Amino acid sequence: MGDYVVAPPFGDFVWLTRKQLSALSLFVENHLDWAIQLKVCADVMPKANHFITERSGYVHQINYPSYEEWSECLINCKFRNQVTQGRKNGLVVNISHEETAILNFWEMHANLRMNKFGEIPQPKAFFLHLHRMYFEENLGFVINASDRSGNLIAGIIVLVENDTAYYKFAASIPSSLALRPNNFLIDRLIAYLDELGIKKMNLGYTGATTEYNGLRKFKLSAGASETNRYTMRTANYESLTFRQIEVVNKHVMDLIKRKPSLEIVDQFSERYYKYFV
Repeated sequence: MGDYVVAPPFGDFVWLTRKQLSALSLFVENHLDWAIQLKVCADVMPKANHFITERSGYVHQINYPSYEEWSECLINCKFRNQVTQGRKNGLVVNISHEETAILNFWEMHANLRMNKFGEIPQPKAFFLHLHRMYFEENLGFVINASDRSGNLIAGIIVLVENDTAYYKFAASIPSSLALRPNNFLIDRLIAYLDELGIKKMNLGYTGATTEYNGLRKFKLSAGASETNRYTMRTANYESLTFRQIEVVNKHVMDLIKRKPSLEIVDQFSERYYKYFV
């Protein structure tokens, strides 16, 4: 619907203090004709003139002094047991900076979004851009889990910004979840980050609706703390027409019904994914 004027790292939220909220109110008073939406993290519900504010979910982050303390003190018993199950199931973990690794992840990610969630993935070119920006600068990697036969069954794309690792994308093969790859991957990821001297892992946004209950529970069981995320919108934003988005959504549903190849999905995403950002 428009261009970002300012985007924080990875674009999920900004932190705003009371002083910054006052400055925001002043700014909007001089731009009352603008349609503005902000995704904000704050300790209490932020209030600013000319904005309608609602709680829209959570941002989760794991802070750990060391891998050992995380494993012994921060995670719950069930999570720890599932890490052990992953180890007993013979899962093999690999960390890669290679372009082929991110392309293999994209295929798993695309299939999961299409088949489980009925959504199109980001285009393949987006992931290749992440590779150029982060992986080639040694600021990102893919951590994968494979089964005893060497089949890729789960993976996480991790990006590093300053002192924090961002759990940016995760995907898995639904039929392999009984092997507990996601729990095992987080365990091995935190052990690796600890070796690198990184003590914070941001798990990103989790929605507030019931569909997200399982994901929220999973993140909390992994030792994450949570902060409320709010959406702030001006009246002009509320009155925008989203007809173009509705048309695109219909195209997405029609595409999914045809069970297209990943090549066709990628071509479609190149054309339409920009409308969802």
